[in-house]
Amino acid sequence: MKKGTYFFIQAVLSIFITTVIWYMTMNFLDVAVNDEVVTNATFSPLIVLLIGGVFYLVLTVVYIIIGAKRIEYWRPWMIAVNVAIHIVMFFLGMFAATYLSAVSATFFGGPQLLQ
Repeated sequence: MKKGTYFFIQAVLSIFITTVIWYMTMNFLDVAVNDEVVTNATFSPLIVLLIGGVFYLVLTVVYIIIGAKRIEYWRPWMIAVNVAIHIVMFFLGMFAATYLSAVSATFFGGPQLLQ
């Protein structure tokens, strides 16, 4: 696999996964804020974000290990590029989830954080 392809696939997977993590966090936040009675079954958005963050961190490490075995001419500087891509995509996922929340609230009555 070439380095460009590897980084592209990593960026696409990262933005997808972080968008799902942030969207779930916003969804749980909406449920917690809009429910009149918050039960013990309602997860805290912080817990969802932490679990998602840990999952994302594990995914980052696994992706670096896979890259080290799959890419010819693997170099240590690629670890820094991997981490940078994951950090940027984590924050871009927040913006994408915010947009999806607005769209889902408009069309489907989903999380209404932006109304």
